[in-house]
Amino acid sequence: MRIGRPGFFLAVLALAVAALPALPASAAAPGDEFKWSVVPSSRSGPSGRSRFEYTLKPREEIADWVAVSNLGKKPLKVDIYATDALNAPDGGFALMLANQQPKGVGSWVALQVKQYTVPVGKRVDIPFRLKVPANAEPGDHIGGIIASATEATTNAEGQQVNVERRVAARVYLRVDGPLQPVAQITAVDVQYDNPLQPFGGRDMTVTYRVANLGNVRFSGTSRVVVKGPLGVRVANSELIDIPELLPDSEVRLTRKVSGVFPAGRLSAEVIVNPTAQSGALESLSESRSLWALPWLVIAVLLAALAVPLLVWWRRRRARRLAAQPGFDDLPAAVPAARGVALVVVALAALGGPAALEPSPAQIDIQVSIAPSSTPVTPTPTPAPSPTDGGGGGGDLPRTGLAFGAIIVAGVALLGGGAGLRVLGRR
Repeated sequence: MRIGRPGFFLAVLALAVAALPALPASAAAPGDEFKWSVVPSSRSGPSGRSRFEYTLKPREEIADWVAVSNLGKKPLKVDIYATDALNAPDGGFALMLANQQPKGVGSWVALQVKQYTVPVGKRVDIPFRLKVPANAEPGDHIGGIIASATEATTNAEGQQVNVERRVAARVYLRVDGPLQPVAQITAVDVQYDNPLQPFGGRDMTVTYRVANLGNVRFSGTSRVVVKGPLGVRVANSELIDIPELLPDSEVRLTRKVSGVFPAGRLSAEVIVNPTAQSGALESLSESRSLWALPWLVIAVLLAALAVPLLVWWRRRRARRLAAQPGFDDLPAAVPAARGVALVVVALAALGGPAALEPSPAQIDIQVSIAPSSTPVTPTPTPAPSPTDGGGGGGDLPRTGLAFGAIIVAGVALLGGGAGLRVLGRR
């Protein structure tokens, strides 16, 4: 079905409103002509609750109230309806659009009247009932009760479009039964551009997905640790917060770590520490590996090894020639060996100590939270687990500098020793 341009703008703007940060549960148009709030209430007015929270059994029913206050300068006409919540691609809290049919808690809310006109400066307390069906699955069911207003406006192309602006109060329902918190790392992707000059390292970008496969919501923290041969840490990231994931939801996170030295076989390990309302869950880890060889260092080592081999070959050849009758002159092996030694010194100079200092790690993370009556209560950060690589959120010691220093020192010793040996035998 083809959607006309007015319908397209309506859908886009409605989705944009649903993805706004959850500061106050109110919305305002330019000039504050239309501004309203939505909060939990009672028969006599708001009760001080920040959101609707229930723990019910299948077939159980409860009655409650929601308040809509007109904070603008014109009478407000709003549509009242309930819908289901979901996680946006970046992990933020979002609600289904008006043209999408809810299948969870949004479909269990019954409103007798679905449209109200609220005078300026007034409030209406709207009754509703929530009944849990007999076949409701145990666990968390998240949604919201929305007050939406549609306003006709003109877009940049001069066309008349209807813009739906929504404000919601969140609904957190937990149905009695077995609770199964299940977190899983579903994908890890690693990208690394191997530099020709390895000292100082290069950026490694790690993208991973965390999914909620259980029936209760959870949040948590994660970090990326880059390891080289023998499990030596090359670089690591700061801790990053995982937003609250609803059941059957997934979030995609990207972390950029700078100063990764190409130490050979590199392994990027993602460590996730999820936390539910019941406490910390089992830590998760997943890793991906790739080859990143320091080609300049390898070239220097090969050139350094070639010096004594060349000297040995030339001296052996000279001895064989000297043993032949009529051969009186010994060919000089020193000039060729001296040339190779100079090549070694030149290659080592290209990766000198001035380029050894790695740049700090960079983080590329964006999380947005949808509007609601109140912000989601933050979950306490769990104590670091043994697999988290230590406590706190600071940098772990980098070993890219140590790799570079060891390799430069080794090349200098090897090349210098071979050069002195050659010069000593002249």
